[in-house]
Amino acid sequence: MYLVFNASKRTLWLGIVLFFAAGCSSANPMGSPAAGQLEEDEKRLWKTVIEEQKRLDRSGTLYDDPAITQYVNEVAQKLITPSLRSSPLTVRVKIVKSPLLNAFAFPNGIIYAHTGILARIENEAQLATLLGHELTHATHRHTIQAFRSAQRSSAALATFQLLTLPFGVFGTAATALGSVGYVASVSGYSRGNEREADREGLALAVAAGYAPEEAPKLFEHLKRDLEFRKIDEPFFFGSHPRLAERVASYKELIEERYATRSGELGEERYRRTMLPLYVENARTDLAIGRFDLAEESLSRATDQQPNHPQALYLLGEVARQRNGEGDLQRSEQRYRQAIVADAHYPEPHKTLGMLLLKRGDKQEARNELQQYLQLAPQASDRAYVEQELHNLLQM
Repeated sequence: MYLVFNASKRTLWLGIVLFFAAGCSSANPMGSPAAGQLEEDEKRLWKTVIEEQKRLDRSGTLYDDPAITQYVNEVAQKLITPSLRSSPLTVRVKIVKSPLLNAFAFPNGIIYAHTGILARIENEAQLATLLGHELTHATHRHTIQAFRSAQRSSAALATFQLLTLPFGVFGTAATALGSVGYVASVSGYSRGNEREADREGLALAVAAGYAPEEAPKLFEHLKRDLEFRKIDEPFFFGSHPRLAERVASYKELIEERYATRSGELGEERYRRTMLPLYVENARTDLAIGRFDLAEESLSRATDQQPNHPQALYLLGEVARQRNGEGDLQRSEQRYRQAIVADAHYPEPHKTLGMLLLKRGDKQEARNELQQYLQLAPQASDRAYVEQELHNLLQM
């Protein structure tokens, strides 16, 4: 699916810019003196944001795992200062099912993070860095500043032109976004706003007890990820130049302010909690042919739980679909491991049966395919598997 904005979308974007850009005053951070009241254009922005959030939440893209959602929100709550608790913001984190590198905050404090970026994060300190960065965009009113600036410069035209570009394979992750979500998650904010988000977000993470040296490691890891795949994604954290800026900014901050500070990593807790997300995100990576990334996520899952049947089965699928040297043997081994881990899990029986059938091992193939049908009597591909079994009996 492609994200192609038609004429009505173009009119909507330009209308929104004009609609919101009525004020020119500077924005005070939420929770600071004289920051309790929203200005008129900001109130209109928040109303639009509520509608955008409803559309995004109804899009079917939210990742619904209560334990993981609760966990990321507990980390976010550690970053909230006492003064911020009395502000109009409602700080809450929601997770989007997408393998792409994205996280963004709406101006009312709602933060969205993709499963893709959460699967790349290595520990809780890095998560706190990411959430602190996004939270600062909300607390320091960067969205309203962006809309006001767009009306006063050629930025409106530049953003308008970006909005008309197709996103190709990445489009399904962007179609639910409105204009505010686009600015927050795709185009990003000014360099000054981003550096402010780095600075203030890291201060929040350090104040909450997290290790500052993990901040650049997160973005270095993402940057290496893009370099390896030789592709930029349409989102802010999937842009190589933007990630290079984040790495340099955080290293400078650590050298200036936190050279002697240490803190908590939370690596084991993070990886243990994220295990189901690693598997879910790997499924999506596998579906779009990103085999190495799928394998990396699944390896993290099996590091936590060596006999995780779904992870073992998907590792077999990665090898089978990649079909490199030695991959067919690896896929068979993984399928058999998945069956040992959970003999009642149907999928590895089917894929192993088809693999054996192709290899000419008819008897064992028949056994596995029959076992699959017994375990999944309502399988959508039952007719196909039954036909394969019928063909085997005729041989």
